[in-house]
Amino acid sequence: MSSFRRFFGRENELATVFAAVDRVPAAGLVAVAVSGEPGIGKSSLLAEACRRLRDRGCAVAAAESDDVSRRIPYAAVAAALRSVPVTGDVRAVLEALDLTSTPDATWFGRSCELVARVLTGLAAERPAALVLDELDQVDDDSLAMLAVVLRRVTAAPLVLITAARTHHHNPGVEELLDRLERHAEVVRVRLDPLSGGDVARIVETVLGTPVDDGLAHEVHQRADGNPFFAVEIARSLRELDLVAVDGNRARLTVSPSAIRLTRREAVLRRVAPLDRDTRAVARAVSIFRRVRLDQIGLLARVSSLPEHTVVDAFDELLRAHIVVRDEDRGYRFSHALVGEALYQEIGPAQRRHLHSLISTRLLDDRARGLAVDEMELAWHLAESAPPGDLRAIRVMAQAAAANRTTAPETAAALCARALELLPVAAPERAGLLASQCRALAHASRPAAAIAPGLAALDALPPGPERSRCAVVVLTSLFLVGRMAEALRLADAELTTGNAPAALHAQRALLLVFTGRHADALAAADRIEAMPFTSAAEGVVVFDRLAVITSMLFRHDKTVDYANRALRSAAGQPVLELQALAVGASTGALAGLVHDASWRLRRAEELRERAGGHAFRGELEMARVALDWFGGAWDVCLERVGRAAAELETRQELMMLDGLRAIELEVRTWRGELDVAARLAALDPPTSPNMSRLHALAMAGYLAARGDAEGARTTLVEAVDDDGMTAYSCVLLGRLVELDLSHGRVEEARQTVKRLHVVSANRVAPWTRTTVQRVTGLTERDAVVLREAVREAEAGGLVFEKARAQLALGLVDRAAVPDLLDAYAVFHRLGAHGLRRQTGGRLRELGAKVPRARAKAPGVLTEAEENVARLVQQGMRNRDIAAALHYSPRTIEVYLSRIYAKLHVSSRLELARVLDARA
Repeated sequence: MSSFRRFFGRENELATVFAAVDRVPAAGLVAVAVSGEPGIGKSSLLAEACRRLRDRGCAVAAAESDDVSRRIPYAAVAAALRSVPVTGDVRAVLEALDLTSTPDATWFGRSCELVARVLTGLAAERPAALVLDELDQVDDDSLAMLAVVLRRVTAAPLVLITAARTHHHNPGVEELLDRLERHAEVVRVRLDPLSGGDVARIVETVLGTPVDDGLAHEVHQRADGNPFFAVEIARSLRELDLVAVDGNRARLTVSPSAIRLTRREAVLRRVAPLDRDTRAVARAVSIFRRVRLDQIGLLARVSSLPEHTVVDAFDELLRAHIVVRDEDRGYRFSHALVGEALYQEIGPAQRRHLHSLISTRLLDDRARGLAVDEMELAWHLAESAPPGDLRAIRVMAQAAAANRTTAPETAAALCARALELLPVAAPERAGLLASQCRALAHASRPAAAIAPGLAALDALPPGPERSRCAVVVLTSLFLVGRMAEALRLADAELTTGNAPAALHAQRALLLVFTGRHADALAAADRIEAMPFTSAAEGVVVFDRLAVITSMLFRHDKTVDYANRALRSAAGQPVLELQALAVGASTGALAGLVHDASWRLRRAEELRERAGGHAFRGELEMARVALDWFGGAWDVCLERVGRAAAELETRQELMMLDGLRAIELEVRTWRGELDVAARLAALDPPTSPNMSRLHALAMAGYLAARGDAEGARTTLVEAVDDDGMTAYSCVLLGRLVELDLSHGRVEEARQTVKRLHVVSANRVAPWTRTTVQRVTGLTERDAVVLREAVREAEAGGLVFEKARAQLALGLVDRAAVPDLLDAYAVFHRLGAHGLRRQTGGRLRELGAKVPRARAKAPGVLTEAEENVARLVQQGMRNRDIAAALHYSPRTIEVYLSRIYAKLHVSSRLELARVLDARA
């Protein structure tokens, strides 16, 4: 971040940046997104912010990107980490991002965790900053990694400061900022043109003397208030002898109408005074954009000059500050606009010729066995190769294949360029389309992966490559919710010949998701008898069958298939981890707490020994669900916050929907209805299993809001006629409780009868305790309710046990010990509505109600006190946000912390606590 660095006219914008920095200790991650046209002062603003942050003693990780680094996978992340002191974690990340060896399936998750650990470490003692200049030039793979990492560090006192051009063509930038805005405050700062007074100060600094109003006005008008162009125009006027000093004040020596000087011409005048050879070298550097000293020979060939002449010219470019040293990455232009102007001056045909010279030299070096950067070679070929150049296409295809798992965005872009060059009828086209499809799937872009995948399937012959492509396309269609289309494709693929068992299993899963339950179960019986071509296929098949039977609540078969998946792994660690992770997440979502817990423990032990982080999404889903059922709700919500970003980035939408449904359920039981409202407003899931789990939570939320009819409609519509689908028993159980709470006893009895029919063959503890609890409540049967308590306890269902104990206490006056147990659990979980109901019943029975002592002194920070007092005054979140200059999302975060510290669950309770304190 160099070039003209005197700081003028941006104090207000800098104040906005530091106002955000000052909020970081209380709010956690805050992002500041600076935007403006090229040269408007974005880099200067960021440089000044970095300087002042370091003066405060803050750690700053900074990176500046350009169109060269954009072609290097993870270049921006690596550059930022190279700017901080080297620690063991920093060294480990840089080694991982080097990509010199072939990474395994655990690489991305492990690298994200390391980067998150580094950023958290930087902010351990005081707020830290991650500064990314030219965000629109950041490589796509870094953007994908940052989307995951930043979501994991939202609680850290970290400020993200970015700068990007106002009009750019990188959709990943807005996608990253949009995702951040869901979980953190994002402050947007647009840099407008400088005032005439600020431009006058710049001109005075360039010329070294005060200037008259006419000269200042002319520069301001020609530069449009842009500080970079103001500097270049002022320099050009001086070099053209169009400025004279008269009475210690500079003025124009000619009429403004006689001056022919545009912004672009002013930039090119930076190199105009140079001799012909130096200017030729400057043009050649614009082809590289970034050069190393070991490339001087290649630079000489591109500029058609002797090597010693190039060395002299390069020294002159350094002296003129046209080229600057860029730490350990070589040399670059002092400002991107200089390189862009020179690059455009060359002309398209000459540019292609020069790129061709570079690629030819690199190909020759590779043929001689010399080390060549394959990505650099692929880029120059992409810029120079003519249509039909098969050698260039093969190089790009090889580079894409090598980077498909570690840098999938880069790989997908290389495939796209290679496909542009490849003739439509070329036999290589199908394989390249399949490679593009797989790269896009690895990049968590299932929607984009579908079209090339379908095109590849139109041409690929039957065989392993076709089967792999088909499975990727089916999975992509599945992830974006195009179930019927996926099923049609699966049916078509089965007619092409000897389809593998994995394809049959994927089809059976689609049958469940399209409502063909009986067909899915019949297919499962056939598939388990099919031969497998590998251990990996066996794991995939039995994993799919476990999911199918879990969705249809055949949990005895679910456990059996999960065990068979583990046996199919045949001792291979990665396959064992896959079987354990999928089995744990499937069982946990079904409420099979004990079975899922041992699988999760074994998976974590295996991952710890192997040092990997594969299947993180499945394992996080299992942990969240187990914490939910096991009564560790604080931990559950923390895990949801950490896991959501990665699932969203990978577009694992069903698990993401599951997390959100669990969070909505927990927030509702805790009475945190403001936070729950934001979750309830999200689009509902489309998958059958998660849509029903969401319906369960949504009905609870609507009932808590007083919308009993809306809750009842949600529950009735969520249960199909045969009751075979996921969560049908707990949905019916909630319907019974809703009807009982509103005096609809007869309707409740009819639903209980249906529930007994539906649950006859179901063995899951969650189902059984639900059936027993609502049956006992409806019939006022204490014996059945005691069985519900025992069933929940045996199944490890802590919250469900407490609910059964409360139901028992409502029916049996002798159940005071159960009520006391339930009261303690509800208090610990923060389910204060149920705690108050339990306390009320204890008082009715003449029992002593335990005092609800706070777990902590409940001391609020100054910022929390400010928010709390405004809530006490009756202000809404949006009004509080405006008054304190926060975002509404930040106010929600503050309220969650305040509620937790003071052990309240509503604004009314908070106001009462504050009144009592006063």
